[in-house]
Amino acid sequence: MKKCPECGNPSYDGAPVCGNCGYKFPKPKVKAIREEDIFEDRPIINKNGNEPSTLQILKDNKLVIGAILLITIIVIGIIIATGPATETSTSIDGAQKYSNAGVSFSYPSGWSETNGSDELHEDAIFFEGSNGTFIEYYTVSSEFSSIYEINSQRISSAQENGDYINTIQTIQLDGKNTSDVVLENYDGSFTRYVSLLSDGNLYVFKFNGNTLDSVTSNETESVLQSIHIE
Repeated sequence: MKKCPECGNPSYDGAPVCGNCGYKFPKPKVKAIREEDIFEDRPIINKNGNEPSTLQILKDNKLVIGAILLITIIVIGIIIATGPATETSTSIDGAQKYSNAGVSFSYPSGWSETNGSDELHEDAIFFEGSNGTFIEYYTVSSEFSSIYEINSQRISSAQENGDYINTIQTIQLDGKNTSDVVLENYDGSFTRYVSLLSDGNLYVFKFNGNTLDSVTSNETESVLQSIHIE
């Protein structure tokens, strides 16, 4: 409640005039609420010079971080190495086995032994495979001491005969490095020499076919992978 300064009559706080004498009460002053200025200057917090920066923390802990990365790589490698393996070889259905002079291999029942001749290798045996592929196998004593020398000899012979070297590589057969050379002959046919050197003996498969696929088929690869030297 407030009192009129003219007549002393009491009036309620919000009354604009005195109900007794009509005195107009002055309007009350309203205090404005100060709004926060988003652009006002803020105090700058200076980082203590003794506090390490993020870059310094990374540098100081590089050994720990490196160890974590190394462990992660090793774990991933183990997972990949122990994961399910993909079988790439093709089994030989109804295979027959050849064994002689300390060497053995399996070949498809569809291959048939056939007559053939090789003046340089009288003990060679011959097979007629699928797709018209003709296979020769022989074993000879050899003075070669490395796969490199065998490949060099194949290259020289190819150049003399006018053949084109399609592929030359080293593969693993029976745990041994083996020369694998594919030639494209002057008449468009293909000849593949697979030569395995072991204890002074050279074991050679010679495949002849009309196409590259015929001398590098899954069936052919299965025969090669079955080679075992005692």
